[in-house]
Amino acid sequence: MMSMRWIWWRLALCGLLLGGALPARAGDFMDTRVTWTFGDDNFLADAGEQLPDSPFPSIGDRQGYELFMDNIDSRYTGRENQTHLVMYKHLDGFFPRLSTDAGVVLQFDISDDGLDIRDDGTYLRLRYGFDDLPEGQGDGMAVVFFPFDTERFRMGYLWDISWGGGGLFTNKRNGFAPGLKLQFDLGPADWFLGFKTAKVSEQRQADVEGEPLNVQETNYGFLAGVGFDIGGMFRIDASGGYFQQGTFDQPGLVGVAVYTGGGSLRLALHDGMDVGPGADFRLYRNEPYAVEALAEEALDAAASAADDEPPPSDLAWAVTLEGAALGQHVADVEVYGRSILQPAFAAALQGKLRYGGFSGSLTAFYRNLEFILHNVPSFSPFVAIPGSAETQPEFFAAASVSYFFDGPRLTPALIAGVQIPATLQSGGTTVVVRDEETRDILPSGDDSVPIFSTRVSLRWDLSEILSIYAMLQYVLDNNATRLSRDSYGTFRVYRNEHQLGAAIITQARF
Repeated sequence: MMSMRWIWWRLALCGLLLGGALPARAGDFMDTRVTWTFGDDNFLADAGEQLPDSPFPSIGDRQGYELFMDNIDSRYTGRENQTHLVMYKHLDGFFPRLSTDAGVVLQFDISDDGLDIRDDGTYLRLRYGFDDLPEGQGDGMAVVFFPFDTERFRMGYLWDISWGGGGLFTNKRNGFAPGLKLQFDLGPADWFLGFKTAKVSEQRQADVEGEPLNVQETNYGFLAGVGFDIGGMFRIDASGGYFQQGTFDQPGLVGVAVYTGGGSLRLALHDGMDVGPGADFRLYRNEPYAVEALAEEALDAAASAADDEPPPSDLAWAVTLEGAALGQHVADVEVYGRSILQPAFAAALQGKLRYGGFSGSLTAFYRNLEFILHNVPSFSPFVAIPGSAETQPEFFAAASVSYFFDGPRLTPALIAGVQIPATLQSGGTTVVVRDEETRDILPSGDDSVPIFSTRVSLRWDLSEILSIYAMLQYVLDNNATRLSRDSYGTFRVYRNEHQLGAAIITQARF
């Protein structure tokens, strides 16, 4: 295995080549976020009293800083120590109107677990223009080849209700999920078609008496979509896909195919505000499409802090309505040897407004339990939720406001929200499902209750690259439990429902 010292020497050499002894070729860049965080996500709990754990105040990011209404449009928290090293090249082809470009995109994450290096969208692209206008202004078609990772190529537009990434091949996937995308830009419309492949562990029924066989088989995912701009203020996007997910392991269904199909739809009305794909969906091309600093809707107005001019005074706004519907082929727990299609739904309504230094947003968000768990899939992997069980979808509403003061370069912000968590109730026991991995079992006979969260923050921009950010947050959550024991056995008790946290964050982006 490569030593850490050798890795750091190679990183230093890359930095020297890109920014030191040799000039970078046009298009190469590094998108870097370095973050120093000091605080405590819950002053009211000691180490070992809650999950995630909350020891005394310390330096470093904590999972407890994340609120349920944070980052619904990004896969990142914004507090990572992260670098994207992009080696990009664009050249005109040997034939008229043909252009070629390619980007090697490496993501470096530094955390308590060490240095993690992964691909984040390396691609090759051919584009043919139907006219002589520059790219982005004229019609054309493009083919994008993804030799490794296709996480940026998926259905949907708001990250938390998007789907079709590599995770949809489930935990039986081995290695990358590479793919190909064919794109057409024709006037006010754009279209795409594409597919992905992945090696997935499948169980096959043995030909003779004996144990079933496990094989690594190629599984496919197919994606398609279309978008229309109407009158400059209205946009409609629709996409759909079908994914193979290996085969069942359950008795009576061994060797039967598992799959998911569905679609996403978005309606957008906007004026002066971009409603294109988010940063996490875009290719790293001739400029870094970096995720929002600190990844908070409440701080949108602060993006102008890197400019020499104050933010524009014109009113800009956008209202988007997005939904997703999936059907997943899973085993029927109530009838031996039968499978069914289990529906999964999600929707979000979001409004954003910006005027001068003021920025505000309002979001309503819905996901049923099956959608939250669609990458697993289902509550028990590959098995439908029993009809005797009662499920409750996740719903939350959140509002944020902020104001950027140009003189002192300060941005105070407030965000608050209420969440009804997703649950499954069976046999008098309620399980609160927070995400694919995190669940809380409530004491017998108890139901879940709403969760309330709020955060006040102040951001101070000191230069074009460095900002200091202070935050104070409060969470009221009486759904978190832990196991306790007495002379009669073990039982569930509630953790402290009040959580009070604060942090100082210093961050550089360059």
